[in-house]
Amino acid sequence: MEIGVLGYIGSRNIGDYIQTKAVIDMIHPINHKVLDREGLHKFKGSKIKTIMNGWFMENPKNWPPNNNISPLFISFHINPSAERDLLKPESLNYLKQYEPIGCRDTYTQNLLQKNGIKSYYSSCITTTFNRDKYITNKTQPEGIIVIGAFDRLNPSIDFSSIYRLLLSLIKYPIHKLKYLLKKISFENHLRNQNIIVKRYQQITKRKISSHNQGLKLANDMLKEIAKSEIIITSRIHAALPALAMGLKVVFINEGLSHKNHKTRTADVNKFFMTVSLKEFFMTNLDIIQKRTEHKVYFKKIKETITKFMNE
Repeated sequence: MEIGVLGYIGSRNIGDYIQTKAVIDMIHPINHKVLDREGLHKFKGSKIKTIMNGWFMENPKNWPPNNNISPLFISFHINPSAERDLLKPESLNYLKQYEPIGCRDTYTQNLLQKNGIKSYYSSCITTTFNRDKYITNKTQPEGIIVIGAFDRLNPSIDFSSIYRLLLSLIKYPIHKLKYLLKKISFENHLRNQNIIVKRYQQITKRKISSHNQGLKLANDMLKEIAKSEIIITSRIHAALPALAMGLKVVFINEGLSHKNHKTRTADVNKFFMTVSLKEFFMTNLDIIQKRTEHKVYFKKIKETITKFMNE
């Protein structure tokens, strides 16, 4: 038997493949085939059971998938940027065939229910990682790992249209100054903590060119997380694996005020400490508690995927 799992060639976010790796770990040792999330509509292989988890999607006009894909929807997220296409009659008829839909967030759950689709909150598969798979018995976890603590505040130039280009050029200097000032304050604060601080980038400089590359990047990042005691991040798929591995998690919510971000973060905030940068400066890292609220969903995720594979 071979199970389909989703990847995303062309992404610059290792978090996409963190989600792939979580599914692979969950179904191991069953053979798997990585399918590209954005190209499911043109899949040409023989019928394959596929775990449909993650963020949907960059190209919503490529939806729904080919009929040869037999899906299990779990940890499924419809982003507001794509919901108009994913809520069209053709898509709703497709989802209706595979209900109940397991949703990564209550925003997606409520959205589907309002449109007549049975759904439930499943949480995210990335809360199921086992630290022992990414660290040796001889390695003692230590220090802080910082992954994208507030990198969404770092401005960029928008080339998508003349209007957006001009607007981003006008705003760039003041936004860049604000970002640099916060970064300096953040780094100074960490230097005063008297603890080892490591840094890791979840966003790659170049687009991921293959599923193998994406999985290797995810594996490397998970190993670095596993070797740490505390994580400071604003990236969900750094925070949730760290939570699953037993780290203390500090989630900084700077730059996450847009609806697209809020729909993704609202539910996971209950799993760990979420603070603004100002609040972070007042946080005593020594007294942060390890959290276990996410574990209640682990058993249900495992049972649902196992049942799907055995049907």
